[in-house]
Formats: sequence, structure tokens, C-alpha cells
Amino acid sequence: MGFILGTCTVVSAQLPSNDRDASITLDPLVVTGEWPPAPLSLTTSNVTVIQGDRIADRQADSVTDLLRQVPGLHVDQPGARGGVSSVYLRGADPSLTMVLIDGIKVNDLTNNRGGSFDFSTLNTGSIERIEVVPGPLSAVYGSDALGGVINIITRRGSTKPNQQIELAGGRFGHFRTRLQAQGQLGDMDYALSAAYLDNGEPVEGSDFRNVTWHANLGLPLSDLMEVRWLARYSRSDSEVFPNASGGPELAVFRDSEEREIEELVLGMTLDHDPLSWWTYELKLGLFHRREDAVSPGVAPPAPDRPFEAVPGSESDAAFQRFELTWAHTLTPLDGVDVTLGAQAQFEDGSNRGNLAFIGPTDFDFYRETYAPFLHVRLALIKGLRVQGGVRADFVDDFDHEVSPRVGVAYTIAATGTTLRANWGEGFKVPSFYSLSDPVVGNADLVPEISKSVEVGLTQRLWSERITLRLSVFYNEFENLIDFDLMTFGLLNRDDVETKGVEMYLQVQPWPELRFNSHLTYVDSDIKDSPAELRNRPRWRGGFDINWRALPVLSLNLALLAVGDSLDLAVPTGERELDAYARVDVAATWTFKPNWELFLAVDNILDADYEEAIGFPAPGINPRGGVRARF
Repeated sequence: MGFILGTCTVVSAQLPSNDRDASITLDPLVVTGEWPPAPLSLTTSNVTVIQGDRIADRQADSVTDLLRQVPGLHVDQPGARGGVSSVYLRGADPSLTMVLIDGIKVNDLTNNRGGSFDFSTLNTGSIERIEVVPGPLSAVYGSDALGGVINIITRRGSTKPNQQIELAGGRFGHFRTRLQAQGQLGDMDYALSAAYLDNGEPVEGSDFRNVTWHANLGLPLSDLMEVRWLARYSRSDSEVFPNASGGPELAVFRDSEEREIEELVLGMTLDHDPLSWWTYELKLGLFHRREDAVSPGVAPPAPDRPFEAVPGSESDAAFQRFELTWAHTLTPLDGVDVTLGAQAQFEDGSNRGNLAFIGPTDFDFYRETYAPFLHVRLALIKGLRVQGGVRADFVDDFDHEVSPRVGVAYTIAATGTTLRANWGEGFKVPSFYSLSDPVVGNADLVPEISKSVEVGLTQRLWSERITLRLSVFYNEFENLIDFDLMTFGLLNRDDVETKGVEMYLQVQPWPELRFNSHLTYVDSDIKDSPAELRNRPRWRGGFDINWRALPVLSLNLALLAVGDSLDLAVPTGERELDAYARVDVAATWTFKPNWELFLAVDNILDADYEEAIGFPAPGINPRGGVRARF
């Protein structure tokens, strides 16, 4: 694939001109991997930020569709929204990427995917922005952050009241409604939302319904102290043909796998600035997830190969994580920030299930982790920024793990060039499922580890109307956990390296028009093995144009191209999936003050492609609706 395709996201007319212009030109404050938060232009990391205006312009229902446009990040979702949505950040396995909601970890260690997060359960209604940081961040977040971190940051309250109601419908039985309210009650700011989505049946056997409630409240206790509360509850019901079954085109068993998922996120953060040179943050986070799943299994590819079948199963899994973080940031000199802190984490998981012809799959597991950390950020020489950190994790039943990280950036003011380099190490303790499942689990597994180095540059031209970002990276993963057919269990055996190049270009000649393009090449290899990693296209790319055509009209065109990749299904064995290009469009019309009509058409050119063997992508999918603000 020697060309670049991608997204066109048009600046929406939803905001007054002043606010919209500001939302484009402001340097966003990055909180992921930063102590304390820092403007994007002053970080040493290669951070991608998807801001709220771009989310609104896309009229996207799911976070999955937004992540498809992030450089270096591949997404697959077999069976449309009903299937599990997985991300591959710079070629890393989905289980090696940590996912946060407002800084609270939401990876589930009881699932059979190694703890990877299923993005299909997230809607976009309450999201303010998304931050994606590739590379190991165990120095900040501990276990699970080998490949990188994706942080979903939700809306906060505003001084000006803003209420919205939205109704939308579309092809395949799609229906969506949202209620949102932002404002201030006395000194307390609030952001509340409720959403319901029925995705219909865009692909045979696939169905998805979701209800989400969300609240973000903030209260200043004094001029120097603020407390903030977060609450999010989500329930999802989905149906899809089982993974590796061959989907609606090839599956022998015609029943769908059914899942019922409940997720709860609760958080409280206290920020206090006792002195001009001393601030501290106390953060409590709770994540609870329950998943009920019933699968018909997968038939063997032939009668004489019965051992290649996947038995039917039932499971009722529950997982809960409580974390407490206390961090103090000291600024003894201008340009010097030192953060000292510690985190305690308590995880509890269980499963009650049965595997046909084999027996019960019950397990219970509990784990405690204690981790002190240190982070230093220096900006003592004009144009030079250095940051580094180290964290030591003491995990039940494992040796302690020490995770370092260093980043350097230097800006040449005369040319607008910023050079940067980052190095880090990460680790991941085996998931509860990997250690405890009575069928395939292995109590002798050791942590997976990673090392990463990245160098790059950012070039700004034409009074910062043009920004070019280039990155070259190399990642090495050791002790990766994989299923071994000979022992019929999980083993540490694979060492994998990924290396590649990312390019990102933004051109904004005036506030109403913005052009973005990105191109990524990733080469992923299993060391000392001719085998090829699955679901890792080497090439993917895109471009986007954001344009406010009229004060009352915005238009959106999204294009994405993905190279071929290898996949596996029981009926076919390994097979290559063809490259594809997909085009989405959207428009928003403010037909009277506080009233908007919007239309979105996914895959408008009716591209015929698969993200997994036997799972065809939905065809042309129009959606439209009305939004009122008051």
C-alpha cells in the first residue's frame, strides 16, 4: 500500500466562532504519563490527542471509530459493534496496552484475552478528549503498560449551563438517544450524561445494545484545594458469532455468542496546593466489571480433526480493582519539578463457568501491589527539556519489578524544530485467567517485559500553521504468553520485536480549514521463528480535512486505508486478509439557534472487506438525527 488515506473531519458549527477557533489553537494539557500535567508542545513523549471538536465532527458512536485515525494504532472489530474491539499499538498485543478512564485502570484480568480492554463498550457522549501515548509507561502506571496507554478523559462542568438532548436513527435498526447537562450549582461544577444505543444488526448474527450513565462533579474547598468525583455505569448486551468461527459466512454452528457486561467506574481526586512550591494529589479509584457469556463453540474443520474444535462454554466472571495513589510535586526552582509518590492496588477476580466435554472452569484470585515512584522534569536550559522516572512494583507472589523511563526534547527556536528521544522499560504480571484457569492456566508463568527506544522530530513552519512529526521506534518484548497445543496450556515462550516509522502532518492555513495526514509502517517479528504475527498490517495511513463551510454548516469526510494482514479461523486455518480503504462522511446543519440536524454515512462507497475471516464489514450505513441545546 503505497498511498495515504484517512479522515476528513470538518470544524463543526456547533460552537460560536470564538470558541471554535480557541478549541483549535489552544495547546492541550496532557495528563497521561506526566507529573504534573504539561502542554502538548512541552512533553518529550509522542502523544496523540483526539479533542472534543473532532469527536463531535465525526458523529461517531464508538471510541473504536475514533482510534482508527491514530498514527501507529491498528483496530479490529469482527462482527461490527457486537464483536470484541481490540487495539494493536505499534504492533503490540492488545493485552499489552493499558486503558484508563480519567486515570483509572479499566483492564479486566479475568478475561481469556490476557486482560485486554474491549472498546466496543465505550460510547462517545461524555468524552472530552482521548490521549494515546505509545511505548512502555510502567514507570508511571506499573503492570500492563508495556505497549502504551490510552486515556479516556471525560467532560467536566462549565460556568455556563449547557443542556442537550439528541435522537438519532439509521439503517440496520440503529437507534441512539443522549441526554447531557453541564453547568454549576453554587461552587460545584457538574457534567451529567445518559445514553442509550441499539446498533441493530449491521452484520448477520451481530447485535449490540448499551446504556451508560456518567457523572463528573468538582467542588473547590478553598482557593487552594479542590475535590472531584467521577461515576460511570455501563451495561452492554451483545451477540456475535464466536471468535475464529468463520463468522456468518463460514461458521457451521449458526448460534451467536451472547454476552452481558456491566462496568462501574468510581473515582475521587483531591488536589491541594499548600505552598507555592508544593502540590499534592490524593486519588482513589474503583473499577468493577461483570461479564456473563454463553458461546456455542466452533465446529471442527473436518470430521477427522475433532481436536481443532472449540467447545461450547458458559462463564460468569467478575473483577474488581481498588487503587489508592498519593503523589507530591515539589518545585524547588523554576524549571524543576520533582514528584514523589506511592500507589497501593488491590485486585480481586473470579469465574464460574463450564467448558463442554471438559468440565468446570472455576477460579478465584486475589492480588495486592505496592509501588513507590519518582519522577523528575527539568527545563533549566532554554529549549531543552528532560524528564525521567522510576517505579518499583512489589506484587504478591512475584519478584519486585523496577521500571525506568527517560525522555529528552530540544527545540531549536530559529527553525521551529524539536528533536526528541525516549527510552523505557515495562512489565506485565500474568493475568488471573492465565495463572488460574483450570484448563489452560499455568501458575508458573513469569511477567512479560518490554524495552523500547524512540527518536523523532517535530517541525513547525509558517507561523505554526504547519506541523510535521516523524518518529522511528523499536520495541522488544520478552516472555510473551501464548497457548501451546502440545501441553494444551499457556506458556512463556515468544520473544517479539516491532520496529517502524510514523509520520503525522497538520496544515491549518486559517481557522476554518485544517488538513491532517498520517502514515505508519510497522514490522512485527517473532524472534527465531518463521511464524508471522496475526492482525498486524504493516502499512496503514490516512488524511483529514476539517472545514467549516458556512457558519451554520459543517461537513466531514473520513478515509482510512489498511494494508493486508494475517488472520486465523478454525474452518480455514491461517489466511491473509486483503487490504482495504473505507470512506465515511458526515454533515451538521444548525437550522435555527440551538437546533441541529446531523447526518453520517459510514462506508459510503460500500467497500467490501473483512477485519476477521468470514466477518464481512457492514455495507453503506447511513445515520441521522436531531440535537437540541438549551
